[in-house]
Amino acid sequence: MSMTIYTFAVLENQEWIFPVDNEDFETFLAMDGRVIRDWAAPVMRIVRAEDGAKKPSYSDFPWLGEHAPILRKPAVDALAPVLTLYGQLLPLKGEEVWLFNVTTILDALDTEKSSIIYFDDGDILDIERYVFKEEVIGTAEIFKLRKRASPVYVSDSFVAKVRDAGLRGVSFTPVWTSQE
Repeated sequence: MSMTIYTFAVLENQEWIFPVDNEDFETFLAMDGRVIRDWAAPVMRIVRAEDGAKKPSYSDFPWLGEHAPILRKPAVDALAPVLTLYGQLLPLKGEEVWLFNVTTILDALDTEKSSIIYFDDGDILDIERYVFKEEVIGTAEIFKLRKRASPVYVSDSFVAKVRDAGLRGVSFTPVWTSQE
């Protein structure tokens, strides 16, 4: 049976959410898989339509980035049983939303077979072509790689759970499918 791995993807006209204080962006970029015990919830705001602009479509996952999924209550209610197996749901302020802090880090990237661009210090800048180690992923539905601001990777079974729950305003991009 083949396996497909996805990242979260932004939709055209999707709602966006940002921290009120720009310095709080670092909070989201610095998430590296560790459990956060002293959570100081940033104040967030949904981006509303500006004068003359088209109003964004409602999303159960307002977009901040592929590295930091933000969920509204319907998504939390539907997905909490699976999400809490792989990370923490942390409340945010200003809007009724939660951050999903993925704490499952897998050394699942086959660096020999993937096409990777590195910084001079050896850290990963970008992954142009993914090849994952299927045996490392196993049955994991959600994980991150050990790199700063790693995207959140999800399995086809997680994508199916999102679809089956009827959640709106969320999309996924397939980045890798196993060869069987």
